[in-house]
Amino acid sequence: MMHPPAHPQHVIRQALLAALTFFLLISAVHVVLCAQNTTSAIAVDYFYEEGCLKCQQALPVIEKIANTYGCNLTSHEIISSYELARGYGISVVPALVVDGKTVITYNDYQGNTKILKDLLTQAIVNVSEGEDNVSDIPKDEGEEDTNLSFYLVFIAGLLAGFNPCILAVMAFLATLILSSSGSKKDILKMILGFCSGIFLTYMIVGLSILGTVHRLPSLKGIITTVMVILIFILGLWHIYDAHHLRKYSRSTFHTPRSMVKLLEKTASSNVLLLSFVSGGVFSLVKAPCVGAIYFSILDMLIDRTDLARGAFYLAIYNIGVVFPIIVLGVLLGYGMKPQTITELKEKKRVEIRLFTGIILILLALLLHLHII
Repeated sequence: MMHPPAHPQHVIRQALLAALTFFLLISAVHVVLCAQNTTSAIAVDYFYEEGCLKCQQALPVIEKIANTYGCNLTSHEIISSYELARGYGISVVPALVVDGKTVITYNDYQGNTKILKDLLTQAIVNVSEGEDNVSDIPKDEGEEDTNLSFYLVFIAGLLAGFNPCILAVMAFLATLILSSSGSKKDILKMILGFCSGIFLTYMIVGLSILGTVHRLPSLKGIITTVMVILIFILGLWHIYDAHHLRKYSRSTFHTPRSMVKLLEKTASSNVLLLSFVSGGVFSLVKAPCVGAIYFSILDMLIDRTDLARGAFYLAIYNIGVVFPIIVLGVLLGYGMKPQTITELKEKKRVEIRLFTGIILILLALLLHLHII
């Protein structure tokens, strides 16, 4: 039975229209919150991180203004003062808290010390005149936002874990192991090694990117722009692949022969070690297929967290990615046939590809417009 050909251009147009509509709705209800505060004889809490170049660039400006207005400036290292920073909803350094109510973070001035000077000066004047400031932070809301981010990152990892590419490799490895030894223990070893390889590779790549931005803030704009472009291109690729799958019953996300040979060796050699290597290689070789959501999370972490918090959220995301793999692995080890996974992948992969592509394009637009 012939399936009607898909029309990716129509889907893209609808996705763009949906993104534009969403942006207009957000803009209608969203007020630009760029306010600041400090007063004469007012407490100014400065949060920084050891080795942070952005903090070193901001400190002279902060000290000069604090001295000019006679403020009581107190410095806090964010890791040792984590609970205090969290109480103010701070996850990015450098950051300032004026009079215990108003927060100015790096995101407010993006490395422009002239803007930082103006923001801090205006904040001092506002507080000294007793004016209410729209940047005052309700602490309960700040805590809710942190929890919301935690769950969103984990759910994003879960969605990335339920990926046709991962399902295909899982079924292939399980089939090889069962056909060679039939050992449930080997399947569990395979799952442990494969998940560890994916987890470690994603952590190393993510921390390398976050560390680069942390030490070289001037590269932040370039890196985030490249990521948004990659996410958009991968979104288009997923939509095209859905069309290709429907029309030709084969994917454009090919697995290299070298990767297949490595997977085949896993069944006959050291299962744990080779599965670990396979997981790491898979994460890199199949990045176009499985890495787009990861890039989206990284882009958001670059803007919203320091290195320590970024590492925490990366770990949460990676746990989400490997969780479905672990569940499937346990099911395979205790009787589920690999063919069941293959059938599930084949049955819904067109819909999964199309849905993923639309979501990625929407994510790229939202990130580009700084809505998320």
